[in-house]
Amino acid sequence: MNHRIATAVGSISLIAMLALTGCASSNTADAGSGAGAKPKAASPSATPSPSPSESVSDIDAAVQTFTKALDDLGIQHTEPVRAEAGLSGAKARFDITVDNFEAGINVFPDADTLATWGKASDSFGGIYIASGNAVLSLNSSDGVADSAAIAPKIATAVKGEAHGV
Repeated sequence: MNHRIATAVGSISLIAMLALTGCASSNTADAGSGAGAKPKAASPSATPSPSPSESVSDIDAAVQTFTKALDDLGIQHTEPVRAEAGLSGAKARFDITVDNFEAGINVFPDADTLATWGKASDSFGGIYIASGNAVLSLNSSDGVADSAAIAPKIATAVKGEAHGV
């Protein structure tokens, strides 16, 4: 009986961690579309505005840091769309498509929360770029080769650190 409980708890933990790290992301481009295809825009979210305790300027600055780097590098992306932070520990999360693959920007309240999230992501093979208290989490399933190739370039552009490459 204890084995069944441990297996169930382990399965639930694995599913939660995959959701946190973006390991379960899939390719959002239509099958057979070429490199020049435009990425599909992420669906708008009904996520409420940040609470007064959140610093919107810090959140906006983190998002702009990553989108400016993508623009400067000529990496195709959609506009970030605010989404539920869920169990990630982030104070803000945004869905974004990078090179036709689902990705996300997470802005954490502090370095400790980012470090905890980063350890979980690292343990599941996640690919992300950390800059300040924010990360750009790239696709680590269908687009893993593309993510591994562009992560160091993005990290250099944002003066951050690439993980999982």
